[in-house]
Amino acid sequence: MRFTILFLLTSCLLVGNGRPIDRWHTYEEVQEQLLAWDEEFGDNPIPFEGYPNSGIIYHLEEIGRSELDDLPFWAVRLSYNADVKEDEPRILILGQVHAEELYGLETAIAVIDMFLHPMNFINYIGNMRAILETAELWVVPTYNPEGLRVVHGYYDGDFWVQDSSYRKNKKDNNLNGLFDFDIGVGNDTDGVDLNRNFNFNWIFGDSLYQLDQGCGSDYYSHYDYYRGPDPFSESETRAIRDLGLAHDFLLSVAYHSSRSGCVSEKVIYSWEWIEGGKYSPDFSISSDLGIEMADLILKEGGNGTYTPVSSKSMRGNQHDWYYSQTGCISYLIEQGTQNLQPQDPELIDDTILRNLPAAFHMMNRAIAFGGVDAYQVTGLVTDSVSGEPIVGAQIHIPQLSGPMLEPRLTNEFGRYRRLLRQGTYTLQVSARGYEQTELTVTPSSTVITQRNFQLVPLNQYSLNISAELLPGMSPILAEWTDYFGADSAILAGDYTILLPEGEYDMELTGSGIFPRFFSIDLTQDMTIDADLKWAGVLWSDDFDDLSAWHVESGDWLAANGWLQSQGGLVYANETQTIRTADAIQGTATAHALQLNLRTELEWGLDVLDLNLVSGFGQTVASWDLQNWQFRDEYYPLTLTGGADTLSFALTPDATLAFRGLELDYLTVLYEPDGDCPTGDLNSDGSVDILDILAMVSIILDNQNPVGYDFCVSDLITDGIIDILDIVALLFEIVEN
Repeated sequence: MRFTILFLLTSCLLVGNGRPIDRWHTYEEVQEQLLAWDEEFGDNPIPFEGYPNSGIIYHLEEIGRSELDDLPFWAVRLSYNADVKEDEPRILILGQVHAEELYGLETAIAVIDMFLHPMNFINYIGNMRAILETAELWVVPTYNPEGLRVVHGYYDGDFWVQDSSYRKNKKDNNLNGLFDFDIGVGNDTDGVDLNRNFNFNWIFGDSLYQLDQGCGSDYYSHYDYYRGPDPFSESETRAIRDLGLAHDFLLSVAYHSSRSGCVSEKVIYSWEWIEGGKYSPDFSISSDLGIEMADLILKEGGNGTYTPVSSKSMRGNQHDWYYSQTGCISYLIEQGTQNLQPQDPELIDDTILRNLPAAFHMMNRAIAFGGVDAYQVTGLVTDSVSGEPIVGAQIHIPQLSGPMLEPRLTNEFGRYRRLLRQGTYTLQVSARGYEQTELTVTPSSTVITQRNFQLVPLNQYSLNISAELLPGMSPILAEWTDYFGADSAILAGDYTILLPEGEYDMELTGSGIFPRFFSIDLTQDMTIDADLKWAGVLWSDDFDDLSAWHVESGDWLAANGWLQSQGGLVYANETQTIRTADAIQGTATAHALQLNLRTELEWGLDVLDLNLVSGFGQTVASWDLQNWQFRDEYYPLTLTGGADTLSFALTPDATLAFRGLELDYLTVLYEPDGDCPTGDLNSDGSVDILDILAMVSIILDNQNPVGYDFCVSDLITDGIIDILDIVALLFEIVEN
């Protein structure tokens, strides 16, 4: 790759950009050191007398490759029998993510070195032995190898590439085949900030080429916080995502440094989004440990310790994503002062050493060692009949739950672990196919509390679906939902599903068919009759404009062929409603709604309702969570035959706001008396050449003409659509 580089000498060397001193590890040195340790320890079952019966203590694995340059990066697993994944608590240290913030890389390397050479750290040897005996410590020295190379500098052909203040990876944002960067803080047009690329509040990170608002009177770093084109667009963040999903970490810390000094020497934990409110469900637990960790790190100037801080940002950060999506209570530590790359090796070593007590305190919290409060519950969830572990069982603690959190699940050993604090908690344990059970627990401060669960299997029953497809019908989608989520199957005819006893909601949908809805209490084998029919279209809007709607309040608009709840990024913190301008008259026996939409609201607090407004009114659908992917949804609709209108109402709680609603189309379907709708092609009774051409095109594609009151199966007698069927259709249209 070629480069756009400013201030070149004729020798192609950069001027005025000091290179970090040799004390800081380059990417190549990190690679060399990790591989050397792997050679020494990766296959050595007797590394030290100080680790009796340890087995192999060092396991190195490549976890990803960089987005642009395809550079590998690694994780190290430190544990007794590190070559085998065991049923132990797992702890993660993430070193460097922002390229110029070198302290994290050095701290990660130092931690690995300590565990591999315990006799050099005699004061820690007992603690290290306890951690290796009972836990797995994972260390990722860097997951931004591209940025690390830019900070130290390297040759690409004849070009010397270096910016010691570089932050991001090297993604080619403008697709010009060049690495576009500006020497000094900010203004680097290429690259993505990897700590803004995680899919939790990602939308609030900086867009491409967004100007920085600054910190302090004269600090600006334009473009440095670009979130990327999509969540997890970068291979580096996908690797850290997959690492977290695969290994069920209990605790983690990610090291950063603050170039502005605005957040230097702080321990940050999740979260407090609104001052004095909107705390994370586990806030009391994470804040307690965060305060303890901060109290153990002396500031560089000797005037006190690091400051514990609740995270206020909502910008696609790694530590928030890990906590919300995997259950790992995660910390972000801002090491050192705004002097990110000091030239004094003694100061570098001193800063690392001053941070180690907090790192070990976090590890000790995971294993209840060294006088650290235990306050933890753990156990195995197994099948009461077979004794086999149940993977993916939900461990729900109502006192520590929230709708923004993914369910906390047992791992591959059927093991769960939850950090607690003093108090009494309810543990509700459930898994699909088993009876739910619960108990209360009061954790101990001195030992980890053990609570195992044996779940009783439920009876299994056959659910038979009788689904005869009419001629021309494509296979249909059967989707059933229970407490644990949704599952589905594609049906081309009769189908049998084996399900555990329980209550299910089922939908049968497909291209052009009238949807079927079933509420099922499955206590024995049963059969449901799909009775498939082509759907008729009573009313539809694809939102080229809002002529069919009346805005009652708020900033609703039609843009890009979508109905949007507002013109800006997020909705206003006030109720807003929009209603169909005219009544929807329906006389059929059954109606249904089909919508293609995406929604994003504050979890469980803001709500979007779709109401049918008539003499008595009904709420047809409600959304109060986040799913910013377009999808089809179907709902039964009971029209009164009177002045029925549809209304959307978005009601926030007047604090946080999100993207709300984007609706691609909304269609009111009706069920015909026979297999197919009847009548003219156009609702106004007219037929023109465009209707004929559209119908012919639809017939050739073997699709039911949704939007046209006509049924393909009326024409087909042999199950095949050919030119004779099309000619017959044309004659029928002309006769009409």
